[in-house]
Amino acid sequence: MKLRSRAAHRYAAALHDLARGAHALEAVSADVAKVSALLSESGELREFVRNYLIPSQLRAGAVAALFRDWVHPLVWRFLRFIESKHRFGLLAEMCAEFQNLEEIRKGIVRGRLDSAFALSPDTVDHMAVQVGRRMGKQVLLEMTENPDLLGGCRLQVGDTVYDYSLAARLRLVRQTMMAG
Repeated sequence: MKLRSRAAHRYAAALHDLARGAHALEAVSADVAKVSALLSESGELREFVRNYLIPSQLRAGAVAALFRDWVHPLVWRFLRFIESKHRFGLLAEMCAEFQNLEEIRKGIVRGRLDSAFALSPDTVDHMAVQVGRRMGKQVLLEMTENPDLLGGCRLQVGDTVYDYSLAARLRLVRQTMMAG
């Protein structure tokens, strides 16, 4: 984990703990998701949060104008705090880390499904449910098409990889023939 990511994780974990202690986790989580969406949509906002050449009073005023009136008071205090510590540039990472902590709390894990051809959303959902039953968690799968697999699919959830692709089977046959 990079140093920046560690710092973002620590700040996000602190906000998560504070929100849980204040029984405001749902409201704070919704606001963090909105802030994250704003950062994704606005290139100007992404540039602003990283630009510390702007004088502190102007930055503080801009942060107040952007967030004060619509975020939960806990989120507002958090945003002011990270701005005062010159950590506002990590805001996007902090939001992602916070959302990750919420998914962990809810028992949600993310995975990736690579298939040689496009699969229907129903098929992907069915596979997610089946894997989720095995793991005892809710699994959300991101589907990508990968023609290099030749056929079949490769599923990765966390550190576990299930490779049911034709390419993997052919590799196994080749290794068996070379060894024997």
